[in-house]
Amino acid sequence: MKLGIGVAGLAALFICALPSCAQLSVGGKVETKKVLPPTKHVIEEVRSYRLANQDRIMRELREFLSIPNVASDTPNIDKNAARLKEMLEARGVETHLLSIEGRGPVVFGKLDTEGATRTVIFYAHYDGQPVDPAAWTDKTPFEPVLRDKSIEAGGKRISFPDAAGGTANSYQDHWRIYARSSSDDKSPIVAVLSSLDALHAKNIPLAVNLKFILEGEEEAGSAHLQKTLQLHKNLLGANLLITGDGPTHQSGRPLVFFGNRGDIGLDITVYGPARSLHSGHYGNWAPNPAMQLSRLLAAMKDEDGRVLIPGYYNDVDPLSPLEQRALNAMPVNDAELQRELGIAKPDGGSANKPQTSFRTGPKHRSTPGSLKVKIRKKSLHKSRHSFASRDSSSSITNPL
Repeated sequence: MKLGIGVAGLAALFICALPSCAQLSVGGKVETKKVLPPTKHVIEEVRSYRLANQDRIMRELREFLSIPNVASDTPNIDKNAARLKEMLEARGVETHLLSIEGRGPVVFGKLDTEGATRTVIFYAHYDGQPVDPAAWTDKTPFEPVLRDKSIEAGGKRISFPDAAGGTANSYQDHWRIYARSSSDDKSPIVAVLSSLDALHAKNIPLAVNLKFILEGEEEAGSAHLQKTLQLHKNLLGANLLITGDGPTHQSGRPLVFFGNRGDIGLDITVYGPARSLHSGHYGNWAPNPAMQLSRLLAAMKDEDGRVLIPGYYNDVDPLSPLEQRALNAMPVNDAELQRELGIAKPDGGSANKPQTSFRTGPKHRSTPGSLKVKIRKKSLHKSRHSFASRDSSSSITNPL
């Protein structure tokens, strides 16, 4: 995740720049016409603010990263929520903590803009994945560490720039800060708030009303998010939701992601013989549950990665021409990734075109020798990618 003002680029580019007003005479009547500030001007102003304030932005992030944030650690999660409340209120954001028993609250913020007719919600989460300090490279997951490049690229640990030494704002693009949640998902929160600071400092008013939904148990499955938001749905009216918790493109280029993958958890029980059998006596006669399960899994997709479950694509909308053009314009880096990852070919391909459907099939009763499938969880949140033993990092600056 680009740190400097990462998600702030969204705010600066197409959300937050309020049209300026110019007066003109039409038929003897004076009318007010809104004139959009040039996008290039907004980008330059935001960039100049970031370059001049890297030390302040980084200090706020480092202090935030220093608060342990495992979702089940309620006392520390509450400290994170309290810190977020302070950060939001310092920007004039009306803030409320939507409590959840035994968990950290959902931090809700609202910033109204005079004359705005549209509302944008920013979502992010402030909890992080559980972490074993012994498996952490620097042994201190909640003590931010700066490296001159990524660990994978052989980055060396370096000192943070010193304000007293006149190097406070000398951060380099290739530097990386390592700490739990430095990329997922505390940097995007600081990035959005820094974008507000930049626009305010450069006298670029907002064009929209802003709301914030900051969750404290995303890495624990968001078990209470839906219920909590339903209880407070009167707060959530908006025209657009932007999440600061999404993927990065493998090429390293900034990415605006226009959709989230869902996930469904399944418990599958395969029934075999009633007792253990010796393969030398019963092999190739008694069904092997492991083979039955492998056949079931293999039957779910074809060689091109297309899901074969009946009805799976029923409610999937085909790509529009605009969406297809956007995908076609993406960087082509399949060959590079195949070499890097050591795979012969990717799962799926050009032949794997989306069609339509997702509907669970008929339930089957469990009988010896059959399969029992039970839906355990259905989530409309993003698909989970858990690499708990890996260090998480964020780069220091933003393409802006």
